[in-house]
Amino acid sequence: MKEVNVIKNGRVLTPFKTIEKGVVVFEGEKIVAVGRENEVRTPKSAKIIDASDGVVAPGFIDIHVHGGKGRDVMDASYEAINELSKFFATHGNTAFVATTISASRSELLKVAKAVRLAMEKGTDGAEVLGIHMEGPYMSPDERGAHAADQIRPPSLEEFQEIWEASNRAVRMVTLAPEWAGSEKFIENLRSLGVVASVGHSNATYSQVVDAIQHGLRHASHTFHRMRGFHHREPGVVGAVLVHDELTAELICDNVHVHPTAMKLLVKAKGANRVVLITDAIRAVGMPNGEYKVGKATVIVKNGVSRSAVGELAGSTLTMDRAVRNMVKSVGLPLQTAIKMAATNPATTLGIDKVKGSVKPGKDADIVIIDEEVNVYMTIVKGRVVYAT
Repeated sequence: MKEVNVIKNGRVLTPFKTIEKGVVVFEGEKIVAVGRENEVRTPKSAKIIDASDGVVAPGFIDIHVHGGKGRDVMDASYEAINELSKFFATHGNTAFVATTISASRSELLKVAKAVRLAMEKGTDGAEVLGIHMEGPYMSPDERGAHAADQIRPPSLEEFQEIWEASNRAVRMVTLAPEWAGSEKFIENLRSLGVVASVGHSNATYSQVVDAIQHGLRHASHTFHRMRGFHHREPGVVGAVLVHDELTAELICDNVHVHPTAMKLLVKAKGANRVVLITDAIRAVGMPNGEYKVGKATVIVKNGVSRSAVGELAGSTLTMDRAVRNMVKSVGLPLQTAIKMAATNPATTLGIDKVKGSVKPGKDADIVIIDEEVNVYMTIVKGRVVYAT
């Protein structure tokens, strides 16, 4: 018999409304009822979770994150990914997509196998949803901290090998659509249900529009490492802003993107098409100092990670802080900011039927926070994985 849990005394954020003093009932891994206390029957045998006037919201889903607490996806081990899952859960994540950097085929295959193992074995914290390949199919001109000798054109054969090694768990690929042959590559990704994302790209506006026609559907860390907007050549940024086919990632750390540009993105894309991410590296949750991103050394000072030449290299952002910043720096309602951290990522990945909102029938992936987005409890598929 499945254990029944009931969350009470919280302000429940659902896709349709806010329920003051709401009740959420979940049985095993699934939510079975949501409503006001007088509307929902609470089984006598149920375990009660007192939300203590907190906010009961869908768990955050980070679809672009490399590492944290001294670990990195490129460590390519179950232990590293499991430790990441536990760390992310302390910041409200109930799921994440393990993100790679540009590396050799053999290194990427090791990561694919490690992620596969983590998905099959399960983790102690946030759920691993699969792999986000950030590169190696990016522009040499916009590679950032990615190693120059690992940048290469899209390869269907290489991708297929990584796809199979991961047990078909690659969820997203960030690429530069200006590469010759990218149209066929993007079409192949779409046929497999993999999200093709423009990023680290020096493409022209017309090249991005052409890629959209072949199946491009997303933009990685919008504004950062992509051809900027010019009134005669709108570039990648212009295409992202005006084409509704593309959802747009945002690193809301008040460093990568100015609050005014964040407001512009929200106005252009609407609340349904902005996806909060962290792009976090192993330095998150660690002291200032030097850290490795692949083969490159980055220097973290005052919480900002930069390469040896001073360029931004990943972030030290967490998802709870990203939500908080969207409220305080951009002026969004808390419910809208949470939608960008939970519902929109689930929709982007095509898993919104089971994740991304507090609704009967969906996975019991829930975070309990206060109005300042401090995390009190994280529940993954009905299991409390973090509590203060």
